[in-house]
Amino acid sequence: MRWASALILFGTILLMSFGLVMMASVADVPGRVLHHDASHFLRSQAFFDVIAVVGCAVITCLRPTFWFRRRTVIALSLVVVASLVVVHVPGLGRTVNGSARWIRLPGLSLQPSEFVKIATIVLLAWWLGGDEARAATFKGGALLPCAALGAVMGGFLLQPDLGSCIMLGAVAFAMLFAAGVKLKHLAPLCAVAVVALGVFLLHDAERMSRITSVLFRDGDKDKVVAISEDGDGYQLRMGLSAFAAGGATGVGLGKSLFKERYLPENHTDFIFAMVGEELGLAATLPCLLLYAALAAAGFAIAYGAPNPQQRLLALGMTLQICLSAAVNVGVVTGGLPTKGLALPFLSYGGSSLVSSVGAAGFLMGIGWRPGAGSARVRAVRSRRRGVTDIWLG
Repeated sequence: MRWASALILFGTILLMSFGLVMMASVADVPGRVLHHDASHFLRSQAFFDVIAVVGCAVITCLRPTFWFRRRTVIALSLVVVASLVVVHVPGLGRTVNGSARWIRLPGLSLQPSEFVKIATIVLLAWWLGGDEARAATFKGGALLPCAALGAVMGGFLLQPDLGSCIMLGAVAFAMLFAAGVKLKHLAPLCAVAVVALGVFLLHDAERMSRITSVLFRDGDKDKVVAISEDGDGYQLRMGLSAFAAGGATGVGLGKSLFKERYLPENHTDFIFAMVGEELGLAATLPCLLLYAALAAAGFAIAYGAPNPQQRLLALGMTLQICLSAAVNVGVVTGGLPTKGLALPFLSYGGSSLVSSVGAAGFLMGIGWRPGAGSARVRAVRSRRRGVTDIWLG
């Protein structure tokens, strides 16, 4: 599967490079307003690009079996727990807009939840892929992993970080299903999770307003009804207006009108709207095709991985990248409630960038090694039966 690894490498470099171009184009205004430095966000993104590339190279060079060793699993488990706790520690944790999602380090801030999601995917792959018989039981296949997931997702909700909670839940469900966990075992646990999420939303008026802003539309013009002029409805309306202004070819690189404080978070969550305004469909469509190519390459690597643990690891990392991209595009185009999820490789944000490039490193580390997609693996897979055996081999 080296062709798939090469495609992931090419796609990742291309999207990261394009992200730097967009930072240079649209992040000058928020840089001047927030830091009195037009190049602040560009320099910061370039700095994290270097860190991400180094981290990706290290992950790619490590053998995938390294991540499933006992010591590594224990270390990752401790990292997950510490990351969920440290954001609430006075002096280390940083609260922004009522959310305690960041930690302060000298010269920078990090969002630990981005790395918690990656570590949790590795731990799930280790547990579910380590013993095929375990996945068929209620306790080993559903109860224990879902209990651990519930603890992690509860930590996200305490921040609160609903986007990370939902994203991890979606990726984990796909991994559980692919591992062969029976639906009759998953169904009651999923029902409990949905009820808990519903209760959480009902007690959070702000997040309920984001959902209603998408569900209730103006019947004549099919536009999202704005909740308020400074709320999520306003942000979404400005994002859609930016797409409309860009049209097929865009208004030109660096010539955005909506970056002039009209569209909040234009260099982070709504960077795709800026791409649409400045470069139009001529740039947004190739971006979507690149994400689709990354998904196809990731699934190909998962399909050809030499054992169940690596197969589940590749599946989880592929979904982590591509579902994040799909949700971000859905939010920006009005198809999903407004939620703070970055667009992988493009949005400003060091933690998101490093974790996304790291996920790509896991995929390349599996796909580049001998044995991926070999005739032996295909022969073993051909003797299996069942839908989920595509991933289990």
